[in-house]
Amino acid sequence: MVRPIPDSTTWELREAEAGIDDGTVAGVMIEYLGWANGRVRDEYGVDDPPTDPRRVHTSLAQFRRRHGVLLLAEHDAEPAGIGALRRLSEGVAEVKRMYVVPSWHGRRISSAILDRLIGEAEAMRARTLRLDTCRFMSDAQRLHRSRGFVERGPYEGTEIPPRLQQHWAFFERGLGSPGSPREPVDRGRLRDVPRGGASAGGA
Repeated sequence: MVRPIPDSTTWELREAEAGIDDGTVAGVMIEYLGWANGRVRDEYGVDDPPTDPRRVHTSLAQFRRRHGVLLLAEHDAEPAGIGALRRLSEGVAEVKRMYVVPSWHGRRISSAILDRLIGEAEAMRARTLRLDTCRFMSDAQRLHRSRGFVERGPYEGTEIPPRLQQHWAFFERGLGSPGSPREPVDRGRLRDVPRGGASAGGA
């Protein structure tokens, strides 16, 4: 779905509210997964079944407190991006579903989402933060590396099946002292920067 380019660069990043934002967040996730599945098919010839909206709605529970956190970036009640965090195991958390709506690319929203998720992982007392991304998402990988993530092999608990792992990159970074988590930032007024070249992660 193509949305009009917003006139304003002011947006809010907040935690999505269960039962209130579920439809909005699930809608953006379905858009993201549909886009990603299409790119995987075009790039690698892998043709997976369409995303089941019911499974997307059900999956939101794994990103809720105490298991994780679910973030929504928005402008005038319209979604601009999403990002999620889930606990994989004791001391280990995982970033999932980071996506910026194409009309909001180039506004540093994914940078703000990732920074907030890093802070939230520290607040959860995680010592290690992991994530995965398709290999064609070069912009997203540059963002991950800029935040201290390093590439590694597939890890236990990843939702990427073995048959697809060759097309994915897996990343990990250590976190600071769990007793002194970074303060997350809820709002941002971003300067407009040139558009173009942004992936779904849209730094």
